[in-house]
Amino acid sequence: MRKLLIFILLIFIIFLLIVIYEHDKIDEIDDYIEKRQNMVVSQLKSRDIVDSKVLQAMLTVPRHKFVDEHIRESAYNDYPLSIGEGQTISQPYIVALMTQLLELKEGEK
Repeated sequence: MRKLLIFILLIFIIFLLIVIYEHDKIDEIDDYIEKRQNMVVSQLKSRDIVDSKVLQAMLTVPRHKFVDEHIRESAYNDYPLSIGEGQTISQPYIVALMTQLLELKEGEK
């Protein structure tokens, strides 16, 4: 009986840890989704980025994963960010504008 109780307790603890871990991941994802939505509305749509595929890409690509962790909170702001070695990642509007101007067709990358 004691072994059964220990087993049930271990299962409960594992379940609890999984729930806590997944909840933290959802909170992080939601934070960045809101930042991307704000970026699309305030920086792109307001400045004539109208291509629906470009807007969808800008809404879904996790831009914050392309910059160092210490500047992730700035990933969706309207200015370029350093990515090291004297290089920058262009501000979101410039990325969207260049992509829209390419007028890519289905299957082109």
